Amino acid sequence: MAHVNSHYGRYERTAAFVFFLALSILLFGRGLAGHLTTAYIGREADPPIYMWFMRWWRYALDHRVNPFLTDLLWAPLGFNLAWSAFIPLPAWVAIPIGCWFGEAAAYNILCLVALPLATLSAFLLCRRVTGAFWPSILGGYIFGFSPYMLGQMLGGHLNLILAFPVPLAALTGLRRLDGEISARRFTLEIAALLIVQFLCGIELFATMTVFGGFALLIAIVFFGGETRARLLGLIGSLAAAYAIAMIVVSPYLYYLFALGFPHGPIWSPGNFTADLLNFFIPTETNLLGAFGFARAITGTFGADIYENAAYIGIPLLIVIEAYWRAAWRTSAGSFLITMLAIAIVASLGPALRVGGSAIFPMPWAIVGRLPLISIALPVRFSVYTALLISLIAAIWLSSASVRSSTKNLTAALIVLFFAPNPSTSFWVSRLDPPAFFADRLYEKELSPREIILPLPFPHTGKSMYWQAQSDMYFRMAGGWTRNSPFEFVRMPIVDLFYGQTDLPEAGDQLKAYLARFDVTAIVADPSYERFDTLEPALASLGVAAEQSGGVLIYKIPPGKFAAYAKLTGAEIEARALALRFDTVLAATADYIAGGNDPLKLSAPELKRLNLLPPDWQIATAPNSVSSWSVGVLADKRIGIALWGSPQGVKPLLDRYLDKAELLYPAPSRWNPRSSPSEDQLAPILVIFDRAQVEAAARQLKSSPPPEMTTPFLGADSR
Repeated sequence: MAHVNSHYGRYERTAAFVFFLALSILLFGRGLAGHLTTAYIGREADPPIYMWFMRWWRYALDHRVNPFLTDLLWAPLGFNLAWSAFIPLPAWVAIPIGCWFGEAAAYNILCLVALPLATLSAFLLCRRVTGAFWPSILGGYIFGFSPYMLGQMLGGHLNLILAFPVPLAALTGLRRLDGEISARRFTLEIAALLIVQFLCGIELFATMTVFGGFALLIAIVFFGGETRARLLGLIGSLAAAYAIAMIVVSPYLYYLFALGFPHGPIWSPGNFTADLLNFFIPTETNLLGAFGFARAITGTFGADIYENAAYIGIPLLIVIEAYWRAAWRTSAGSFLITMLAIAIVASLGPALRVGGSAIFPMPWAIVGRLPLISIALPVRFSVYTALLISLIAAIWLSSASVRSSTKNLTAALIVLFFAPNPSTSFWVSRLDPPAFFADRLYEKELSPREIILPLPFPHTGKSMYWQAQSDMYFRMAGGWTRNSPFEFVRMPIVDLFYGQTDLPEAGDQLKAYLARFDVTAIVADPSYERFDTLEPALASLGVAAEQSGGVLIYKIPPGKFAAYAKLTGAEIEARALALRFDTVLAATADYIAGGNDPLKLSAPELKRLNLLPPDWQIATAPNSVSSWSVGVLADKRIGIALWGSPQGVKPLLDRYLDKAELLYPAPSRWNPRSSPSEDQLAPILVIFDRAQVEAAARQLKSSPPPEMTTPFLGADSR
């Protein structure tokens, strides 16, 4: 592989970085002019959360507390932050900026720098391989401003756009293969890059490790002779580099595994996979994806706009085809094309999807079970697709035997098809905290370290920023930390907090939540778009709301809901699951008795026919999440599905053991000896034939189960 002498290095690196930094500021930073501290790059919940992480590290250092463990979130139980994206290294770098200008400014500056850093690292890799400046500039652009980077930037996923160590690791490997650096230096440089990537985001570290391992294996297969011997020689140095890196980050590793860890994907990999059409059609993060025809197609994809990042585009697909034809018979060409195929297959996830519909299974179902890699979403392997394409494009533009005019036109088309959405408002959102937090009015209404329930719930990101802005003045019975403590997520009222209204006895469920987690005040933002869905439950508290600084404060008198604290989490969960199931079962029986088409049975259809409670709002969006579902299976039997823990679903399992087919955790047939972990929510599917549905519904009326005949606290507790 070609490389040039060191004379170009300093000046070209500087020129490339300055150019791409200017491009980043022009594209994403224009909307921050005059609003560096009151607006942020990205959308929705995640950007304020990274501001919280930055403030947390400063708080932890100032107060000399363990940075991995906190009871500020998910109080009073607390949380292990090692399993959140709490970006240690970026947070440390941002401390001076945060002290001077605040965490919002620090977050924005890191975002503006992240893409140029990724671009520069890819440029250096391409420059090493091709020896050509302008093709390498284009290669850097393809990687640093790829749909992956744009999507993660829009989502505010700071841990995923700080990907610059990935190309630098490949560059370091090439330098060692060429004998430019010693084995010792190679080991130390790789160790440093691994440490940096680990402390920026463990998900990229995990995928880089897996993908790098595949790359080394494939390279050993395709290269022979002396090159293969040098590749084999890298294994020992890489093992040493990983050993050094693991020693350095050992405190982090301890908290990752010693206190328990997720045993499966945090997000369902099947919901975040590349769609085959996305390779040709971009989302709105790209200029061409903003047109109506493109939005109509990308709207069918399974993932959200942040994760639909598989786009390559026609010009680059043509370049890949031309490179494949010209270079497949060479070791380097077959290596790059094979690795590109691996990256694409990985991004497709457990099933090939076309227009949102699963066509046939893919290998991810096996690979996704590996430790650490299970936390990665398949579509995020698009970062490696982008890196490989950047190399292929740079090599083809620098070496293909075609006219210069053809290369120039191709480069122009690549830039156009990859161009980001130019709209300022598309990339920037406003930070509008209520005056209650901005003007420190909370100091008059709340006690230090008081446990509050913030509404909206922290999954919107707002209350995380409220807490950070208050210098962690109060604790919250909630949080947005990627995964959540089981004792919280099992509480049925959390469904209502997340926007689902199909919750029986919402008022009692709220009281149980407040009592269980020692909440002494609810701080609610009435401007929250879903506040009306929370008002009935809040009104049931019998506590007058106080207005202060744009929020409503519900102060809970000591002991007001003490009776609810006597209930166990299993009892609270089981009651809500059973009542929800009873309601759906009765509605299904009425649907069948009304002569309706069984094949059309669904939650929206039950709602349309007014067979469900009036306050149950049924989400119909393609990516919407619901706590239950109902429908007809392939064998024309009827299935009702819910999510619950083994203790929560036990009454349903006991009730229908001999009256229906039970799958738990679905799709496995229920077996008491192989139930899920007690601290895990899993789907339960109860399957009836028509006669069984009718019999079960009659049983509900003739011999109602306990949840239908007793009050929430029991017969004598009111």
